[in-house]
Amino acid sequence: MQSDALACDAYELLVGGCAGPGKSEFLVVDPLRWTGHKAFRAILFRNTFEELERSLISKARRLYPPLGATYHESRHIWTFPSGAQIGFSYLEREKDVHRYQGGEWQYLGFDELPHFTDYQYRYLSSRLRSSSGLPVRIRATANPDGPHLEWVRERWRLWIDKTALKGDVRWFSPDGEVVTADHPDALSRSYVPGYLRDNPYLSAEYRKQLMALDPVTRAKLLDGDWDAVVGEGKLFHRDWWVYLDNAPACVKRCRGWDLGAGGDPTVGVLLGDRGAGTVPRWVVLDVVRHVGPPHEVHDLIAKTAARDGRDVIVRLPQDPGQAGKDQALTYRRELAGYTVVTKPVTGDKTVRAGGWSSQVGAQNAALVRAPWNATYVAEHHAFPDATHEDAVDASADAFGELAQTVVIFDDNPGQSFGAGHRRGARGR
Repeated sequence: MQSDALACDAYELLVGGCAGPGKSEFLVVDPLRWTGHKAFRAILFRNTFEELERSLISKARRLYPPLGATYHESRHIWTFPSGAQIGFSYLEREKDVHRYQGGEWQYLGFDELPHFTDYQYRYLSSRLRSSSGLPVRIRATANPDGPHLEWVRERWRLWIDKTALKGDVRWFSPDGEVVTADHPDALSRSYVPGYLRDNPYLSAEYRKQLMALDPVTRAKLLDGDWDAVVGEGKLFHRDWWVYLDNAPACVKRCRGWDLGAGGDPTVGVLLGDRGAGTVPRWVVLDVVRHVGPPHEVHDLIAKTAARDGRDVIVRLPQDPGQAGKDQALTYRRELAGYTVVTKPVTGDKTVRAGGWSSQVGAQNAALVRAPWNATYVAEHHAFPDATHEDAVDASADAFGELAQTVVIFDDNPGQSFGAGHRRGARGR
């Protein structure tokens, strides 16, 4: 495995499979190829500092000093005799990526990629650049396990689904479309699997420990089986979704929002209703996601509403108490002229998502093919135990709004009217 991975010259490489074949060692060794160049800068990531120290840094302490490298303890940076540097860092929260906004690296490494979000990966990839002629590379390792597995599986699906062979290089456009090597924006990508047999230093006891795991976890870590996650969906299975190449005409649309707090993303889901008698009836047309302070969230919601148009209902959650009422009033004022619904969030989350789940399970819900599909499906698949449930909450609220028969107007909060009773250009 390591020799195949080290020989790969693709822009983007995933080394995946079972636990124990030496994936982390590869990630520590691979950037050494360029440490003879003084301008070379690499950075390797784990999800938490404890994992970073236990895995990558401990291996670097063994391998780098014989090469003349010195270690800055507080900055976690190794400097080589040429002046080249390899740094180590962690990304515990999605917004942590903004610490690296002004950075410039030629090499990014992610150890255990399914513990990072698609947003973290894409954002940091934008920090790759070179003004010295050095190549830029992204390298990642992965077991088929972790809270954000689905987007990783989707990104490397050609290899994982056996459409491409081990080490086979394919080219993609920045938006993920498969292209030829001569495409002006083509970026190369490859995948090298790892197996227990690739590491001759593993003991028989290690294999026995893996054999003692539950069947699903054993399939992931012992066999490197990416399909072992298929049966884990509780309310939303990854195979239930219908995909459409183009957005269809809809009789009604609603943008449901889940407002992030404490570092969680704010997510807005645009759901369309094609009308009774159409299958699938419900279509997820667009998903926006943002991590930032309240003023950025307000700006995002206003700009998204303007882009969606005044015929789209804006559904927002209302926190309990007077603060929640004040926030709801602020949003209705900022979105004057739009149909705005603000409602308190009550009840168990699985109950709230039940109606939306029934539609997805009946394959009466579709997604318009887009880069956000993988993260969106992953969040639904892992619900209700996912790290982030924002897209599920926003989708369930949008569905509930479009499917209901009772309408509430913002100039008389709490007043109910019969089905079809609506005022134009006023908030609800």
